[in-house]
Amino acid sequence: MKAFVSAQMTEEGLKKLAEYVDEIKFGGWGATGKKLTPEELVQEAAGCEILVICYEEINDYVLDHLPNLKFVACSRSGVENVDRDAVHRHNVPVSYSPGRNANAVAELAVGLMLCALRHIPKTFHFIKSRQWDRVPWDIAGNTSFKTFNGFELSGKTVGFVGYGAIARRVTKLLSGFDVKVIAYDPYVKDWPADGSVRGVGWEELFSTADVISIHCKLTEQTRGIVNADAMRLMKPTAVLVNTARGALVNEDDLYEALRSRQFACAALDVQVHEPMERDSKFLELDNIILTPHIGGASKDIIAQQTRILLEDIAAFFETGRPLHEV
Repeated sequence: MKAFVSAQMTEEGLKKLAEYVDEIKFGGWGATGKKLTPEELVQEAAGCEILVICYEEINDYVLDHLPNLKFVACSRSGVENVDRDAVHRHNVPVSYSPGRNANAVAELAVGLMLCALRHIPKTFHFIKSRQWDRVPWDIAGNTSFKTFNGFELSGKTVGFVGYGAIARRVTKLLSGFDVKVIAYDPYVKDWPADGSVRGVGWEELFSTADVISIHCKLTEQTRGIVNADAMRLMKPTAVLVNTARGALVNEDDLYEALRSRQFACAALDVQVHEPMERDSKFLELDNIILTPHIGGASKDIIAQQTRILLEDIAAFFETGRPLHEV
């Protein structure tokens, strides 16, 4: 049996994979840093029964042209690259890797909270660009102590839109900050018995939280869910953090809310257009923090996704179905 691997895996993981297959071919994202087109994937994976992929698309074309294919393991937790209808039509099981980047994204979310509350990126920018008049160290007059007088995270209320694996990890990371945690998630039925997280309604979340962090999936129901109506409920001192998907937020509404100082600051690791537009209106604002979708940019993720991939590969060879099936 042959396998084609485009996902990044550890050396130990590849050795374990070799116990299940006779030959491993490499290409695509993990080998070259370039995502293969469906046509390129079909060409490079010809004759293979197993695919271990990252960003490559799995659609009717790929499945039609790889007739020997028996199983696809995807190293991502989001599977926008998998055509679910095509997979069902061809009856080829496809696995994904839930939670592989949960800790990395959670740590970035907490970092963005602190950056927004304490003006860290803005003050560094002024120092780096040698705008010394903007960041005086003296204690007289309009000092940095007064100009960048932010808020501590400790004692605040953090609200989550969505309470899945990442939000749960953020909750654990915040446990040392002495914060109150509330969350809106209509799919969660049983909230922690210890009261560490309290489930609330949509309006209560936005009107109560000092920091609102978005952690839900993008669907047709959640597209643009954080809009002008939600933002009007926010405290003037509130911070909005988005490390999930850009389209969860109505960006026109967000721009207007930030421009009019309706709430204090937004910190976005994701946007609707990625890479971001060079003439983005967000660049006009001084109360926004932008990072280029680096939530999952952690070297440690390779080991975590390798573990999940191998769990699914082992389950497939033992039972014919993976543990984490799309």
